[in-house]
Amino acid sequence: MRLIAMLAVLAGGPDEAAPDFTLKDLAGKNVALASLKDRKIVVLVFTGIECPRGRAAEPRLADLAKAYAEKGVAFLAINSNRNESDAEVVEHLKKSAWPLLVLRDPGGKVADLYKVDVQPSAIVLSEGRVRYRGLIDDHKIEEFVRTHYLRDALDAVLAGKEPAVKETQAVGCSVKKNEAAVAGEVTYAKDVAPLLNKHCVACHRPGQVGPFTLDDYEQASAWSKEITTYTKRRAMPPWKPTTNAGVYYNERRLTDAELGILERWHAAGAPKGDLKQLPSPAKFDDGWMLGTPDVVLKAEGGYVVGPKGPDEYRCYVVQNPFNEDKWVAGFEYRPGNGLAVHHIIGYLDRSGQSEKKDAAEAGPGYRSNGSGPGIIPSGSLGGWAPGNLPRRLPDGTARLWKKGERVVLETHYHRTGRPETDEGAQVALYFAKTPVKKQLHVHMIANPFLRIPAGAERHAVAAQWVVPKNISALDVMPHMHLLGREISVVATLPDGTKKDLVAIKDWDFNWQETYQFLKDIELPRGTKVRVDAVYDNSLKNPNNPSNPPRIVGWGEETTDEMCIAFIHFTNDAEDLTKPKEKD
Repeated sequence: MRLIAMLAVLAGGPDEAAPDFTLKDLAGKNVALASLKDRKIVVLVFTGIECPRGRAAEPRLADLAKAYAEKGVAFLAINSNRNESDAEVVEHLKKSAWPLLVLRDPGGKVADLYKVDVQPSAIVLSEGRVRYRGLIDDHKIEEFVRTHYLRDALDAVLAGKEPAVKETQAVGCSVKKNEAAVAGEVTYAKDVAPLLNKHCVACHRPGQVGPFTLDDYEQASAWSKEITTYTKRRAMPPWKPTTNAGVYYNERRLTDAELGILERWHAAGAPKGDLKQLPSPAKFDDGWMLGTPDVVLKAEGGYVVGPKGPDEYRCYVVQNPFNEDKWVAGFEYRPGNGLAVHHIIGYLDRSGQSEKKDAAEAGPGYRSNGSGPGIIPSGSLGGWAPGNLPRRLPDGTARLWKKGERVVLETHYHRTGRPETDEGAQVALYFAKTPVKKQLHVHMIANPFLRIPAGAERHAVAAQWVVPKNISALDVMPHMHLLGREISVVATLPDGTKKDLVAIKDWDFNWQETYQFLKDIELPRGTKVRVDAVYDNSLKNPNNPSNPPRIVGWGEETTDEMCIAFIHFTNDAEDLTKPKEKD
């Protein structure tokens, strides 16, 4: 993205006339650009309430508007999106405390006048000319911003100078302008709605983590460009493995045929089709999907996630209410705030160290870095991510939950542009109903000696585990931090046969999950399970937290790194229903 901005700079700035316009504010009052002639500078911000990039920028824009108001700078927010009603915009503004005056641009006429197709886009006007257009800054996360394009342009114009950078390519979402209805072979009603119901609506519906809804034609057609773009590069649905199609449980992968349907639909103008062909609306069970739980554990609620800043991680300690060991055969999570909770990972703690960390910090839970609970856990309890379906272990297999073993829920929050309160996650546990023959075990394959040189674009790190006995693997979970780019876990059997357990070519710290196998993978004694990881510690990595880059080694902080793969497995020879043999 920074390269795109650089190319735009080399092409020269706009320096064009600033056409006048008149739009209505949310109260129905006309506001003309000419009425702000007493201001030294007017900043037009084309944005909306659903685009994630725009919502992330709201707090920063609010700060800029307040900081520059006394310097004679006026900010106007222009909403040109046909799929966002006045009522929805007003409701959003109430929750986000947005200080900018918002004008409605029905049909996108002013957006066309200023040649704006992407939101958020900023345009600086002064002396009847466009002095800057494009990005607000160069990163969606404020802490990673290196260049403040809009602020720098304002400072230059206020000083009577031309901005050093006059134009950059905006990054975000398409402006949702009015488009003429068209006809086509592929239609929403017949072809697209069933795909969205199957793959997308679970998250993209009211009250869930998806930043916009996709449960009706108006919304789906407005977002057809993004749907095509993100699905084509397989960024959505969020499924990272690039191999083993059909091997994993709850795989969120679109087929090539399905991708083609979405692409042809958008190319044809997103035709609606015959609404009589619409499928029944997707249904979501408000009850527990695995049935009535044996116990429901609830984390402490009341934590407030602020409107801006980097993603946040917090651990909540839940006491074990039982005075005896329990065999857990299944679990199911419910986040306490579907909008702000990105994912949850459950850990077990027998040491009591999690309680001490909790007691040492005010408020619900304690801070985490996204790389674990800050203690050495005694086990794990799976987790939750948007779109995940719960699953029971096979009959006769369970994980042991020891008496007094606490459950620690590491919760990943992302910002929504407004304060969000987490009411506390719930975890439903299902105990084994039949005799437990095999215990679920976990092994961590790691290289704690990694050392990533400053500036290295492709630094390789490996770790290996030689399987000590015949086992059956149930799942695999790779783990790196912000410098991670690729990771694979490959098992080489004693006969030389190789089995991919997982391969990820575009690692994303924000999309970590456990990849469960549909069928257990047998790993005989002597199998070598190798983890290969690649890191980018250069400034080409937009997620690099260090500028300039520094040497990075193993550590718990997200600014450190890790090279890990967790494997849950059972021992083939184990049978807990048989009496133990005497030595």
